[in-house]
Amino acid sequence: MVLENLAELEPELRGAAIFAGTGTDLTPLAVRHDDPRWAEVAAELAGAAATAATEELDSAHVALDGGEAFVVTEAGLTLVATTGRFVLASLTGYDMRMCLRDLSGSHGPVRGDS
Repeated sequence: MVLENLAELEPELRGAAIFAGTGTDLTPLAVRHDDPRWAEVAAELAGAAATAATEELDSAHVALDGGEAFVVTEAGLTLVATTGRFVLASLTGYDMRMCLRDLSGSHGPVRGDS
C-alpha cells in the first residue's frame, strides 16, 4: 500500500523498494518493479551510498541521463526509488520520507526542520 501511495504522488516512479534496516544490512519488505532482481540492485545502491557517507546516511540522489535514483532512510527503514529524468528532487525525497514515516508510524518533524 505504501508503494502504491508513492506511485500516486510520483507519476514518474519507475521502481521502488522498502527495506528494514539501514546501511548495508537491508532486508526487503516491499518491492514495486517487474524485474525480480530489482530489490537486490536497489539494496546494492543503498549500501554503496551508505558506505560513501561520512556519517549515517540520511538521503542520497543520483541524476543520470536516463533517470534519477533516490535513497532515503527514516526510522530504521530505507526506501530506494528510481524515476524519470525530470522530477523535482526535493519533492521526491520529501514524498519518500513521508511514506517511510507512514509505514513506521512516526510523524515528527523531518530532519533539519525546526
